Order: sequence, then C-alpha cells, then structure tokens
Amino acid sequence: MRLIQFYKYIILILLAFNYSETLKPSNSRQLEKIKISSNENTRTYYHLDKNGIIEFKNLGKILDKNKNYTIKIISRAKITKNSNSNKSFGLVLDIEQNGELRSEELKYKKKVSLSKLPDKKGFSYTNAGFWLEEVKNPKDTKIYIKSLKGSPEIEIRVLYDEISSLVNEGIIYPINIRKPISVNFLRDTTYVKSKHWFKLNDDNQFQFKIKGPTILKIRSRSVILDKGAGEYSFDLKENGRKMSVHRYHIISSEKDAHYNDNDKKINLTKYNSFLFNVPPGLNYYTLKSNDNLNTDMFIKIESFIDE
Repeated sequence: MRLIQFYKYIILILLAFNYSETLKPSNSRQLEKIKISSNENTRTYYHLDKNGIIEFKNLGKILDKNKNYTIKIISRAKITKNSNSNKSFGLVLDIEQNGELRSEELKYKKKVSLSKLPDKKGFSYTNAGFWLEEVKNPKDTKIYIKSLKGSPEIEIRVLYDEISSLVNEGIIYPINIRKPISVNFLRDTTYVKSKHWFKLNDDNQFQFKIKGPTILKIRSRSVILDKGAGEYSFDLKENGRKMSVHRYHIISSEKDAHYNDNDKKINLTKYNSFLFNVPPGLNYYTLKSNDNLNTDMFIKIESFIDE
C-alpha cells in the first residue's frame, strides 16, 4: 500500500507514525547509492534503474517477529531544477508474505522539490511519492521493488517503525450508495459477521470523499469462481488521478468466508488489505475494477487516526 500509500505533505506522515530507522536493502552492495540533501540533512537513497530490483529479504533479522510494523517507501525522480511541470514516475512493489505473493503498481506525478539541492548538471529531484505497507510477520515477509514500465529511473529510500496505536473513526461509505453485504466467517467453531462490504466490479465503482489528514485501511475480497481465476485487481484514484493498481491472488479463505445471496452460499477469498494516507483537505477517491474476468470483488474501508 500503500501508499502505500504518500504525498505532498510529509508532515501528514509524521502525524501518524514516528519513523526513525532506515531499512537497508539485502542487496545493497549491488546498488548505486545516491545522496540527496535538504537544508542541513543529507539522506541516502538507492538507485533503481529500468532493469533493476531492490530487495528486502532480511526483515526477520532486523524486525521483532512478535511486533507489527509499517514500512514506508519513499521514491523520487530526477527533474530539471527550473521545471514548472509535473513529472510522472512509478514502481512495482512485490510483497511475499507466508509464501504468498501480491503485487502493487504505484504511480506518482510530482513537481520539482524546492527544498532539494540540485546537482552540478542542473538537475534536482521531484517531491517524494510515499507508500505505507503493513507488515505483521517480518520473519516470513520479503519485499521487492522493481521499475514500472514507462517510468524513468528513480531513487528509493525505505524506513520502518513499529505500528503505533490507531483509533478507529468508523466505516467509509460510498457516495454512490449501494446496499452492502455481510461476510460470514468462522471464529473458532462459530460463524460471525463482518458488515459493510460493498460490491466492486465492471458495473460498480466505490466512490467516496473524505477530509484529511487521516489513515485508511482498505480491505478486499473476491468471489471464488468455478473456472479458477488466478487473481483479482482494482485501481485506486485520488482526485481523478490514478495512484496505484492492486493485484491479489485468489486464495480460498481458511475460515470459510462467504455471503448469502437468496439462500445461495457464495464463497469468498481470504481478505487482503493495505494502509493509505489521506492528505489534508477534502479529497475524492474512486476504486475501480480492472479485472478482465469481471470477478465480483468486495471492499471494506475504515478510517483511523493516531492515538
């Protein structure tokens, strides 16, 4: 996610998490280091070329297996120092957790950063693109950052911190109101209900507005098709601009997740989720299916603030 997950206002991130530690790639010796300066601070980024990969396969040696963490991915692209236009760039984020692989395509469009010191060739760097990723099992989690097709070469910096306590502000409802469903799943030996899931497919988008700064947790599930579709996918747009693409493998729920449609049991996948930072002010969002198989997906969104 995120984001993760993210944006123009770095102070927003600081309101939610107090980042203090840099995460060094496991293949750092093979990567070019880039020093980017701001005021009196100089920070190390790792260069990602168009055929490169930045790997984090050592999280179990760095992070406590009994704690949950957020990983913050910061990316920038080189831009002429006097540019008045936005520059588009992006990355592909592959996350392997407990042997399962999922992929996010993250896209950004940023102006030149006025606080960054340009190099001798007259180049500076864009404002940063941010993404937050939640890690619950560091020992069995691996992260791979790759170049996005069509993106220029970029610089990457990754930080981590233990998740602070967040207060749930409530459910986010779509403004194009649709009737939600309740997902049934097993807790021990009893079925319980998870409410406020909204259908997402080619005929239904999830549109909502929210005032930031705040943090969203976006959960998703898919219907399990008899023809054995391998994955489901949707886009996230902020104020009309595509920010990310989310792809998840279709994996059956070990807790027998399902919903009932006219007394017919519809089986669902296990849920996937990511964190997403909303910048200050009123913002408009759209979740849109990009699944060619027209698989029915279900989305549940909650808003959080830092305690």
